[in-house]
Amino acid sequence: MTLQSIFFEAKAISLVVISVTFALIVVYALWPSSQARFDEAARMPLSED
Repeated sequence: MTLQSIFFEAKAISLVVISVTFALIVVYALWPSSQARFDEAARMPLSED
C-alpha cells in the first residue's frame, strides 16, 4: 500500500462521510415534526422579553 493509495482512500471515505452527514441534516431540517420547533425559533428575534 503506497502513500498515494492511502490518500485516495481517505478522500473517498471522507467524501462519503460528509455526503451522508449532509443528507441527514437535510432530512432532519425537512422532517415534518421538526417544523413547529423551527417556526418557534424563527419567531424568537421578533418577540419581546
